[in-house]
Amino acid sequence: MKSRTPYPRGTSLGELLAVLTGLGVAMAVATGLVHTGMRQQSLSRLELERDRTAMRLARDFRGDVGQAVTLICMEAENAEERPAVGETLLQLTLPTGEQVAYRTTEWGLTRVVLVPDRLVHEDYVLTAGMGWSATNEDGCVVLHGTTPPPDLAMRQRPHAAALEIHVVAAQQVDAEVAP
Repeated sequence: MKSRTPYPRGTSLGELLAVLTGLGVAMAVATGLVHTGMRQQSLSRLELERDRTAMRLARDFRGDVGQAVTLICMEAENAEERPAVGETLLQLTLPTGEQVAYRTTEWGLTRVVLVPDRLVHEDYVLTAGMGWSATNEDGCVVLHGTTPPPDLAMRQRPHAAALEIHVVAAQQVDAEVAP
């Protein structure tokens, strides 16, 4: 008679623990990669939205200043002084008679248009609170906004890239020029 070697019918506890540990490590690495990818996608989306808002603000600002009949720039007396939230930076009158004002908000600017019978506003919301200034330099209006450095309470992310918006718009000169 032949002697048979018995085959194990199941797995040992050690083998089972080794496989479970390997699967746990693989899941932890995969979860970390997915989380990092989602965070990067979210930051990229915020950056893209911030850039679109800045481009929209620049387009509207240049259009308003280029068409303005009258322009009042509310310049601060001190260069270090920034306007408070809700203050008007710039007041314009368009050829149609509409009054346009650019006002500071907590998270950006608001363009307010006073048309007969109603008030229309458009918000330019950015990802960080900004300090704004508007100056009139030799016929060009300069709108400048920067993010302040993070404060001690760290309300602004310390690793976030600083945002600076600098828009220069020239007023158009009348087409009628004396010969």
